Amino acid sequence: MISNRLFYLLNKYNIRPSKKFSQNFLISDEVLRFMASQGKGKVLEIGPGLGFLTEKLSKVCDKVIAVEKDPKLINILKQEYDFDNVEIINEDFLKFEDKNFDTIVSSIPYAISSQITFKLFEMNFESATLLYQKEFAKRFVSRPGENDYSRLSIMSNIYSKIEILKDIPPSAFFPEPKVWSSIVHIRLDKKFEVSQIFETTVRALFTHKNKIVHKAVYNSRDIFEKGKEFKQSLNDIPYKDRKVYTLDIYEVKEISDWLEGIL
Repeated sequence: MISNRLFYLLNKYNIRPSKKFSQNFLISDEVLRFMASQGKGKVLEIGPGLGFLTEKLSKVCDKVIAVEKDPKLINILKQEYDFDNVEIINEDFLKFEDKNFDTIVSSIPYAISSQITFKLFEMNFESATLLYQKEFAKRFVSRPGENDYSRLSIMSNIYSKIEILKDIPPSAFFPEPKVWSSIVHIRLDKKFEVSQIFETTVRALFTHKNKIVHKAVYNSRDIFEKGKEFKQSLNDIPYKDRKVYTLDIYEVKEISDWLEGIL
């Protein structure tokens, strides 16, 4: 059983899951097998931990690139496994430079879910299957007008098609997190190019997502390095009286293009 091997490794190497690295080890064999089935070709695993998923991926994929930040876990991966198609890299994934993979399959650290996701949008891959905190995952698929609609909803919709495959209980992990998780499937599907002013506009709008567009942008004027005089300039902004959380990606782009013209 994986749970027996988990405690064997933790005791043998005298380690405990690190809160600093958001370490909750996936130990459900059913979930591990399901996730591994999503991998093919050259696969990236972010945060392989104790190697349970890595081992299963190595049996179904041509090559696994396992990127792990914790040097203690790197030692376990190298000492306990005899992989012939796994490259283990001791590095912070957020600084990792290889961008080309067939698939990505990972149980990622929840504390840096946003940073990891936005980095993935800059990469090239056929599909990514990742474990996220359930409430975080819901924001991916939220649509205009829904409570969970957010900056993440906007950006993920621009860059990808995302589907929640299944929800996973806390008992699938050790230690058990206080929240449910979700397996998310991502395919890249970029709708349009994203400029710096667009990203700034999204941040400005969704900092005040319950306000109307005119007020949201004015209340975020510091982001645009503007003062109180900015209010008069915004009289003709598109969708000025719409609540921010009702805007779709193309309406946000229209606002962004308009702002670019006056800034």
